Amino acid sequence: MKQNNGIHAARASRRDAIGIVAAAALALSAGTALAEETFKLGGIMSVTGGGASIGRSSTEAWKLAVEAINANGGILGKKVEFVLADTMTDPTHGVSEARRLIENEKVGAMVGPATSQETIPIVAVTKDAKVMQVSTAASSTLTPEVGPYHFSTSVTAANQMIPNIDYAVDKLGITKIAILSDNGGMSKAGVADITAYLKDKKGLEPVGVQEFPFRTEDMTPQLLSLRSAGAEAILFIASLGDDSRKALENKLDIGWDVPLLANQTMTNYAVGNVAVIGEEAFANVYSTQFVGMTYCPSDAVGSSPFAKFVATAREKVADLDKMGGAAALTPYYIQPLIVAAAINGAGSAEGDKVKAWLEGNADKVELIIGPVAASDTNHFLPAPSAIKVVKNAYKVREDGLVERADCGS
Repeated sequence: MKQNNGIHAARASRRDAIGIVAAAALALSAGTALAEETFKLGGIMSVTGGGASIGRSSTEAWKLAVEAINANGGILGKKVEFVLADTMTDPTHGVSEARRLIENEKVGAMVGPATSQETIPIVAVTKDAKVMQVSTAASSTLTPEVGPYHFSTSVTAANQMIPNIDYAVDKLGITKIAILSDNGGMSKAGVADITAYLKDKKGLEPVGVQEFPFRTEDMTPQLLSLRSAGAEAILFIASLGDDSRKALENKLDIGWDVPLLANQTMTNYAVGNVAVIGEEAFANVYSTQFVGMTYCPSDAVGSSPFAKFVATAREKVADLDKMGGAAALTPYYIQPLIVAAAINGAGSAEGDKVKAWLEGNADKVELIIGPVAASDTNHFLPAPSAIKVVKNAYKVREDGLVERADCGS
């Protein structure tokens, strides 16, 4: 009897073990099936570190975009599963996280990061893996040859600033122009391009060029140097809203009331910054913005696609104004939408197919910012006609739009 009991116990133990293995196999199979039913989209951003001010707005924007994509059928008929990675504002760590997203998480495409110095090394990773990537990096060095599967929702620093140069020279009659920029990759390339544009198109040389580090505590020395050089206007390029605020604050501190013409960062963070430094600091300040986010006084309130996005963001995002309003979310919100449009258009997430589709069909992608374009020589998606000079960027109309400076001209 004891022997039979032992045999029965052994058989029961084996049955239990087989059952556990079978259950585990079934669970694994179900997990694999679930994974196959979703499209993994990676997001990589400086959620912590020196650039963390961008992290909250970008992640909130991506969340809204993924919700919109899933409500519209997903990517390749699959629900989008979003996987977030933190660069910690460290390019080296960012590369490791990009590899983790591609090799371990098996993402089919990637959005982010924000700055050129983080994006450029990550582009090498997405290039090797043939994975589509959409960032806000604006360095002109990010050519299709360098990053064949990389596209940007920014224009280059120079193309952001050319409308400002034209406005300063042609409308304001200014010829003594100085340049003040951060030390990021976008800005360094931009300063060289802007200097060439001033010389070739306007017959001018900048009277002074100054640079500051990210999240600087004081730009007073740079501003005083440019004032001593006789500058009648400043072309200002920054990647962070904090640096835009500091420039205006220090300019007000030294009592220098010359026009400051800035890139889109100034516009996107104006609402948040004016709450800290006041309206006086924005006197004589111009900046650029996407045409879809602007208005002339004769335009109807609340009718544009961007106005409708603003209404959604106000409803779903807590502390939206503290992040700079819906404008601060927009460059990131449109990134997953571009990914979805390109992959669905190509019928595949394969890098070469997505690249070819977007280069040939970018004008078919409808975005809240206005027209986009791409080619085999240009992956900076906003079309030149999409960039306009705005004034009083902090005075956002009730539907979230800002006023263009060229209305009536």
